[in-house]
Amino acid sequence: MGWRVVAIENQAHLSLEQGSLVIKGDKSAKLPIEDIDTLLIDSYAVTMTANLLGELATHNVTTIICDHQHTPCSVIEPLSQHSRQAKVSRMQLEMSQPLRKNLWQAIVKQKIINQAQVLTTFRHTEQAGQLIKLATEVRSGDTTNRESIAARIYFDTLLADATRRQPTWYNSALNYSYAIVRSLVARHIASRGLIPSLGLFHHSELNSFNLADDLIEPYRAIVDHFVLSKLADQHLDLSDSRLTKEDRRLSLDILNDYAIIKGKQFTVRDAIDLTVSSLVQAISDKSPDSLQLPKFNR
Repeated sequence: MGWRVVAIENQAHLSLEQGSLVIKGDKSAKLPIEDIDTLLIDSYAVTMTANLLGELATHNVTTIICDHQHTPCSVIEPLSQHSRQAKVSRMQLEMSQPLRKNLWQAIVKQKIINQAQVLTTFRHTEQAGQLIKLATEVRSGDTTNRESIAARIYFDTLLADATRRQPTWYNSALNYSYAIVRSLVARHIASRGLIPSLGLFHHSELNSFNLADDLIEPYRAIVDHFVLSKLADQHLDLSDSRLTKEDRRLSLDILNDYAIIKGKQFTVRDAIDLTVSSLVQAISDKSPDSLQLPKFNR
């Protein structure tokens, strides 16, 4: 399994040579494809060969394309190579509604708990206590919408005067980092033989990655802490929404941050793989108890 996150931000031509990615531009390089986990293209002046794209897919490398605002807008995923894709897809299609709702309950509960832990890290203990209480009240399918109530408290506290949907630097940094993590979740969903568009809770007909939007939820607080603790000190002007090239480069390191699953520490990239594989097990077992979700702990 690859471990490198490679970002191409300037004019370059990418090609394949003897199992390696060859980069020719202002700076040239040659990297073994087997070492690459994610390739991010953040320039319209990049060209690449079809032969390279095929080899990247063969090695299960996620290729992310960014738009003119440097926001990830496209993900090139390999067609599923899972040996039991038909079986996994069939189980997913036949999943009962109670199981879907119970899985979503577990996801929302862990998301809120992680948000509470992040607030505790930043010494907002009173609001963290409110979130812990909300987490205990999450019902099957989150029918009482505890996720939304918790989010309002969480972001109003975490970002102070900057609300979640204002065009601030914080929003730009969070959305960029969320997109990186979401792309990796989508990659693992496809590689496990699951249907990416068939979500547990999210169900938009226009969204090809509803399931990724379900599974990313408990990881969002980990991203929030990463952005505020690793990047935010450089940006005291909340009205500036622009991400610098250095911001984008540092954001890629979110995949090397860590999460706790069943008492063990994993990088975010490995934790995501565990979460997705455990979802397949939970569907097979018909039990939400098999789902392994990340815990934030600092």
